[in-house]
Amino acid sequence: MDETQSMSIISSLAFSLHRGEPVETFWEELDRGLQDAFGHTLFTVLAYDASSGLLGRVYSTQQQINPVGGRKRVTKSAWTKQVLEDGRIFRGATREDIKAVFSDYEVLWSIGCESVLNIPIRKQGIVIGSLNLLDSAGHYDEAPIELAYVFAQLCVTPLEASRAALRLDGGDQGDLEHV
Repeated sequence: MDETQSMSIISSLAFSLHRGEPVETFWEELDRGLQDAFGHTLFTVLAYDASSGLLGRVYSTQQQINPVGGRKRVTKSAWTKQVLEDGRIFRGATREDIKAVFSDYEVLWSIGCESVLNIPIRKQGIVIGSLNLLDSAGHYDEAPIELAYVFAQLCVTPLEASRAALRLDGGDQGDLEHV
């Protein structure tokens, strides 16, 4: 993708925010933009609440395996430190990288997801969520990281608007997924 195409996608997303379009419309436009810019077999958006240690899914392209509304308890790991605490992108290139990070790695492998790009969404330096792109092995090896951060920052307002329904305050724990 060239710089002109990237700017066109980013401009479209910015105007969607400017117009105040529904959050669902923004996520769908973001999905298309990320598909054009990076490609993906699976794309999810997770909201993060550091005080409760919970992640909640606000968007997913594969509802049958990663439904919107699903919640996960965060565990201490190198991935947690890198993405959720330090706010740095995680790039995994192999099946083993997927296995090391995701408890549902076999399901991900079954749909062809063998690489990952996790992009933290930060508000005033604090991680509030992540964009998660998964595809075939090695797919994100040359991904333009600077562009990934731009996409993530466009998501702050829509993510805040989406997170209320997720119950990330640590209340009801009955439907948590295992990480």
